[in-house]
Amino acid sequence: MEDTQYFMEHLKPLGLETAQALIDRLGGNAEHIDGFGKGAIVGAAGELEHGALWHAPGGYAMRELLGDSKAIVPSTKKVGPAGTKLDAPITHINASYVRSHFNSFEVYLPGAPQQDEIVLVLVMSSGPRIHARMGGLKATEIKGEDGLR
Repeated sequence: MEDTQYFMEHLKPLGLETAQALIDRLGGNAEHIDGFGKGAIVGAAGELEHGALWHAPGGYAMRELLGDSKAIVPSTKKVGPAGTKLDAPITHINASYVRSHFNSFEVYLPGAPQQDEIVLVLVMSSGPRIHARMGGLKATEIKGEDGLR
């Protein structure tokens, strides 16, 4: 199998550019963003590992621009034809156990990805789900020690 890991370096600038564009569109203040996630849709001629190349460039770009967040950036990926839908997961940026921020963002591009393309996705949110009330750890109770609580 061909080693494709080197390609992650080439994706780092795209990760930073995309993350900054999201921050700008959410008001320009990174301090107001408290949820994030990522994903990839690989065209039918590709393989799941091609989507995995987005893990580090996409995740670390958001972490860097959002102020050294603690939680792991949730991710999903799939292989499919043009028009494949992807639900990109979202969790709190500093504590994965904050239930009010468990969410997803559906991504759908009617003409993409083509067989030899990849759709790379970053998502951010500012605030919990509307009417969140499922208990658990609250954002105000985050200790910020381990990325979980």
